Amino acid sequence: MSDAVNPLILLSELVCDISIKNAFQITQQEYEYQITKINTYEKEIQVEIFMQAVHLLSCQGVENYVSSYSRVLSYLENCLNERLSSIEMNSGKDSLILSLTHHLLSVVQSLKQFIDRRFITFSPDNAAIDKPIQKQKFKLNIAVSVIATLTSAFVRSGDNVSTREETEIMRFIIQLFSSKQTGEIAFKSFQNHYRTPERSGIAKSIGILQSMIMWLKKQ
Repeated sequence: MSDAVNPLILLSELVCDISIKNAFQITQQEYEYQITKINTYEKEIQVEIFMQAVHLLSCQGVENYVSSYSRVLSYLENCLNERLSSIEMNSGKDSLILSLTHHLLSVVQSLKQFIDRRFITFSPDNAAIDKPIQKQKFKLNIAVSVIATLTSAFVRSGDNVSTREETEIMRFIIQLFSSKQTGEIAFKSFQNHYRTPERSGIAKSIGILQSMIMWLKKQ
């Protein structure tokens, strides 16, 4: 990895191309080339974060360094989330640029998880304790697709909520609840069901909402 080029900057340039320059049309060859670059950047960024953190372990600077990376990644994640619906509307659900955007978003989220896993002890919330707090989740007897569909219905049927706020709501839900299949709900899976509900998830959600209406009428 060259010292002259920061892989995070290169990754950010790709996000800029998609979220600001509105590059909706790409060829199969360009798609495969970009996927290879993104995967390479992911590994290089992980190595850079790890090596720099090790270098700073005796310098009181790890927390600030890791936090700065995390903030940049959160910003890139928000940019990509804001563009997804527009890209889907303009290019279709099966387009290469949409697939590329989803892949880029998954890499950004993976890097955020890498930071959380490797450097959780440097998080401000955990600075004063020896072990990270284990948050107890509430188990729901419904599938992830249904939880996401219900959340989407509650959020999108009310007042206008920004894409960034929607992302925060989704993160809050998966941190608070688990489904009947899994104790840890993957953000990408939840987000996919939230943005594009499946027919089966919609049908189950309608049944739950009808039961809620019947209960309310009895009160």
